[in-house]
Amino acid sequence: MARKNPITVPEGATEVLLHACCAPCSSAIVEWMLANGIRPVIFYFNPNIYPHEEYETRKNESKRHADSLGVEWIDGDYDHRRWLDAVGGLEHEPERGARCLQCFRMRLRPTLFQEFPAK
Repeated sequence: MARKNPITVPEGATEVLLHACCAPCSSAIVEWMLANGIRPVIFYFNPNIYPHEEYETRKNESKRHADSLGVEWIDGDYDHRRWLDAVGGLEHEPERGARCLQCFRMRLRPTLFQEFPAK
């Protein structure tokens, strides 16, 4: 079994904006951060989830998890049409291919514009 590299906390880091697509994907790292003195702010944004009801189910669970830990949580806008436009023409690309890269770009770009409140 391959040994995983330990997570290294950057010097002086106490907060991080964490882009999350659902509670199961982010729960372990959120809990690790809290246990290691890092305060995550969860930015929930995943417009590739369809149908909208499934998106809402995942969003609500992410929010519930954040609230249970006292973690700030930011709701990104759901715009599935924009996501479809962003990955249009790449529907037949293999998993981890060009479609995934475009999806990551589309979903991470809004993360750049989230800001922590001034201290």
